[in-house]
Amino acid sequence: MSKNGIPDATDKRIASALQLHGRAPWDQIAQVLGLSERTTARRGQRLLDEGMIRVIGVLDTQLIGRPAPVLLGLRVETGSARAIAASLSGLAETRTVMALCGSFDHFVEVIPESQSSLRTFLFDRLPAQVRSSSSYPVLRFYTGSHEWNGGALTEDEERALRQEPRSPFGGRSGVIDLHTEEHRITQLLARDGRMSTTRLAGELGVSQATASRRLAAVLEQGVVRIRADVAPSLFGLTTEALLWLRVSYRHLDEVGRTLSDRPEVMTLVSVSGSYQICAHVAVRDTHHLQAFLTDVVGALDAVSEIDVSILLETFKRGGFTLAAPSPAQVPTPDAPDRPAGPRAAPEK
Repeated sequence: MSKNGIPDATDKRIASALQLHGRAPWDQIAQVLGLSERTTARRGQRLLDEGMIRVIGVLDTQLIGRPAPVLLGLRVETGSARAIAASLSGLAETRTVMALCGSFDHFVEVIPESQSSLRTFLFDRLPAQVRSSSSYPVLRFYTGSHEWNGGALTEDEERALRQEPRSPFGGRSGVIDLHTEEHRITQLLARDGRMSTTRLAGELGVSQATASRRLAAVLEQGVVRIRADVAPSLFGLTTEALLWLRVSYRHLDEVGRTLSDRPEVMTLVSVSGSYQICAHVAVRDTHHLQAFLTDVVGALDAVSEIDVSILLETFKRGGFTLAAPSPAQVPTPDAPDRPAGPRAAPEK
């Protein structure tokens, strides 16, 4: 890291390596990147300690029988945007909460435990200051943020670190029945995706051999995807946007596959509702965003309409609350809150 605290090329390379293999030991990353193990461990651990990178385990909830995620676009009362985002971030059902500049004030990704809990969330748990909401159930994940990479490595380096491809999120539904210890492991990995088997064993109260076996099971089955959560700005990508696309169903799969292969696209899903695709993209600036919209998206004949919202602030990402609001600013929903999901330390 440079003297002014700005990540340098080495930091970006280590971050990119962790995106490809979040549990890779420092000596393996050092060997692939041609760095000393000491430098790699020191630099990498500092990025983790300072919250610039969070290695977490993201649960494929549909694989264990839960409903598909639902994306919400919210319009809220003037002056209440930050407080509502904070309130929604504290709910266990939300995995992503963003404030936007565009057609919607907020974007919320809801991960329901059941259809009943989804109804309760939509009917009773949205703050009263929400003026309107649009719901978009996810039909298919084409690519997820756990697969996105900042692109700081060479092709050979990527090949040496990249893990075996897994089926997309939601590609299999309700086929895995987790053992109690395996379920607990998914919760622990959600807090720290690099947690050692020794520590896992201690948390579970089992032998290290049992912990290793249970860990291998959830990873090999694809129940948990280890993800290095890195803000795109670390790679110089300062502009993030949500794109809502109207697409001919005849060409929906073709458009989804084409755009999901683009390096600008972090997440892309097909949805039901007034739009057919929602994509989260990261680019260097607004000029590059326009070029992407005109040269890439605009060139697809099957796309009849594009709605673009610029990301203003991320309050919750991957289940981790990033902003720490003043309690006095947080409105209380009519229904009592459930225990909040895992929280990360405030960003520094």
